Amino acid sequence: MLKGTYIYYENGQEIYRSENVITKYGKRFLTSFLAGRDSFSSKSMAFGIDNTAALDTNTRLGFEFYRTPVLFGSTDIQTVNDSTTYSVVYKSTIPQDVAGYITEVGIYPEYKESLSSYDGKFIADFDNQLEWTNTPLITETGARVGQYLLNMSSNGTSAKEYKTNIQAIDLSGYSVNDTLRLAYLKNDSNLQNIIIKFYSSALDYYSVTITPASGTGYKISSDILVDNLFSNASTLNVDPSNINQIGIVITPVSGQSTSVGLDALRINDEDTFDPNFGLISRSVLSSPLIKLAGRQVDVEYRLDLGF
Repeated sequence: MLKGTYIYYENGQEIYRSENVITKYGKRFLTSFLAGRDSFSSKSMAFGIDNTAALDTNTRLGFEFYRTPVLFGSTDIQTVNDSTTYSVVYKSTIPQDVAGYITEVGIYPEYKESLSSYDGKFIADFDNQLEWTNTPLITETGARVGQYLLNMSSNGTSAKEYKTNIQAIDLSGYSVNDTLRLAYLKNDSNLQNIIIKFYSSALDYYSVTITPASGTGYKISSDILVDNLFSNASTLNVDPSNINQIGIVITPVSGQSTSVGLDALRINDEDTFDPNFGLISRSVLSSPLIKLAGRQVDVEYRLDLGF
């Protein structure tokens, strides 16, 4: 029987540990590895902010925000009172400059190097108010990805759009089955929707509308199919290979004012099958591990072998 545990250390002292679920892919991969069919020479750990329950059907983290290579692996064989335990231990480090609200962690067999660069990635992390028109308010309160989020508001008379220029990204290789996810802080109950726009020129853009979940507080949108984005174009001239500006439209309930804290926007590659890559295990923490900038956290993944 396999049992995996993530153990977190600061200054050499254990500060947290969390049990994992070995995924179906992980069981297949580890079986193939033991048979000599797959390599486990390079590995990575990923950290995220989603707290939905870990299942053996998980193929990725719910909302990954940081990934780091596993630095080394070792074995740990201990005998106590004629009883011997066998474990494999993998270690990695979250460096000082990374900040986040860790609620999930997973391990992968290797980095996925997409030849076409259409892999899962961050599109925006909303950490610099000066990059946006209408100058949203920056705050640390409620941030889970990095140290800051941006409060974007509308005074209730009409929807309000905030825009930022970005280094051009190519969305043309993403399929209709890939997904977008937005992490945001719903500050009040007056939010009607959030519209995300992907511009290739001033008048040419794709857009998708997010209807917020009920209640206030931190929210992560459900998966938004890229198909919904591509099917809603302002003109026929949108160039998906040259998206160079993002717009966020905040729409309040009629006659009300609203404010939304934007934290992170990412795209997930859902349909590219790679037999050498997949989420081996996922652990959801019972309470968040708040990783502050300026401190290093070491992470150990201990896989106990039940024989």
